[in-house]
Amino acid sequence: MTESRPRSPLFSLGARSGKRPPATPARLAVGAALFGLCALGAWLTIPRPDVRVMNASGQSVTVTVRGGGAEATQTLGVDRVWAVNQAFAPGPLDFQVRLPDRPEVRTALAAPPFPLRVAVDPDGHVAPR
Repeated sequence: MTESRPRSPLFSLGARSGKRPPATPARLAVGAALFGLCALGAWLTIPRPDVRVMNASGQSVTVTVRGGGAEATQTLGVDRVWAVNQAFAPGPLDFQVRLPDRPEVRTALAAPPFPLRVAVDPDGHVAPR
C-alpha cells in the first residue's frame, strides 16, 4: 500500500523557496530598454493611411477618392477627418466632392507624396495641407 501525502495548495505564498533578486539600476535599465523596444515595435506596425481628408467646408460633404485603380467614398460631417484606408498606387489622385446645395466639384492632384493630408474648402475644392 502507498502512503498518502498531505494535500497542499498548488500556489501559495509559502511555496517560494527564495527571495526576489534586488532591483538594481542595471536591471531597471534593461527592463526599460526592453519595454521601449516593444513599444517602438508596436508603434511601427500600426497601419498608417495614405490619405487623410479634412472637412473644413462648414457643411456635410460626400468625398470620393480615386487613384491607381482604387476608389473610396465617405460622407463627412462638419469638421470631421477621414483616414482613407485604401492603398493607392503612386500617381494622380482624383477627388470628387458633392456638396448638398451645389454641383459636384472635381479636383485632381498630379503626383502627391504619401502620406497626403488634404482639406475640403467651402467651395468644395480639395487642397493639400
